[in-house]
Amino acid sequence: MVAPRYTRRGEAMPSNIPATTIRIDPEVKREATAILDELGLSMSTAVNAFLRALVREGGMPFEMRVKTPAPDGETAR
Repeated sequence: MVAPRYTRRGEAMPSNIPATTIRIDPEVKREATAILDELGLSMSTAVNAFLRALVREGGMPFEMRVKTPAPDGETAR
């Protein structure tokens, strides 16, 4: 028998949801966790929200682009 997994709030996670392992830069994880804690969200909830937005939008749920220097040397948006 597999032991149940629990959320930050102590609620049992549904057993039909597979666990996924991802690699996260430690500093980014620390900063993100601090923000998520203030929002009352777990990392798992945030990642699930991101993935649902990705599916809903049919791509990244935010703009992605390479910033190029403007002719005057400042960074263009």
